[in-house]
Amino acid sequence: MKTLKKPRKTSGLVQEPDVAYAKTPKQFAAEGLLEVSTAQLGEPLSRVAAFRKGFKKKSFDKLKESTGLDYQTLATALSVSTKTLQRTEVFDLVQSEKMYELAELYAMGMSYFGEEGFKRWMDRPLFTLGNRKPIELIDVSEGIDLLRAEIMRLQHGVAI
Repeated sequence: MKTLKKPRKTSGLVQEPDVAYAKTPKQFAAEGLLEVSTAQLGEPLSRVAAFRKGFKKKSFDKLKESTGLDYQTLATALSVSTKTLQRTEVFDLVQSEKMYELAELYAMGMSYFGEEGFKRWMDRPLFTLGNRKPIELIDVSEGIDLLRAEIMRLQHGVAI
């Protein structure tokens, strides 16, 4: 019978980059960033029902915490005032759908770049976006689609 040896402790000289290895997949999924069950967002018709019902304040708070975005940026992205964000307990259909789009974008970006890397990427002007910062495009669905396409190009090694 073979005995297992305890792993040796390393000196710590070589370290892995700070990427998504330490996170569970749910934390880098829209469901995890919104703190909503997979059953609610797993299928398109379930998402439609969840959007119509509206996301609760805790989903917004979790998204804000996970993305590191401030109230002003999120208010602009959701097309509401910061006061509305602070007092809303259940978001309407349009705001809930937009929160999901943001969560999907951030989940995709953080799984590719890592949390801090994606936040830096969002604040850096990109040639492929006409020297605009990606964060400037999150207030429009088409902008979010452009950012997702840009991340997918990077994931697949397509240079422009």
